[in-house]
Amino acid sequence: MPTWAEVQQYARNKYRLAKDEPERFAILFGMEGGRTQQIWVRTFNAHGGQPFIEYRSYFCKEGELQPIVALRKNAEMATGFIALLGDHYAVMWNVALNQMDAEEFELPLQAIAWQAEQLEKLYSAGNDEF
Repeated sequence: MPTWAEVQQYARNKYRLAKDEPERFAILFGMEGGRTQQIWVRTFNAHGGQPFIEYRSYFCKEGELQPIVALRKNAEMATGFIALLGDHYAVMWNVALNQMDAEEFELPLQAIAWQAEQLEKLYSAGNDEF
């Protein structure tokens, strides 16, 4: 089982971090057409103190997506889910830290970046804001 410190070090070694804080970091992914997508990764405890990793990427403002549409999109997503956080929508994915390896770290990064990018193109007037 990796520790949060080991996950952070793996990310530091493999990526150039846009933000690097004790409990979270952000990776800025280059997307098609010169666009970017920022993925936040943080640690939190759930289920009796079990450590988890949360992946999050914002894709539009609250007023740009109707809640019923977000719920329907959730039903179409093979991985991750859409959540309204404050006044922005995000694509999220949670993984138990004790089940992670390098592949388990990479798969959510790639999936969340791609999903958030597709949703951002649809619901934020095609802007590259997030």
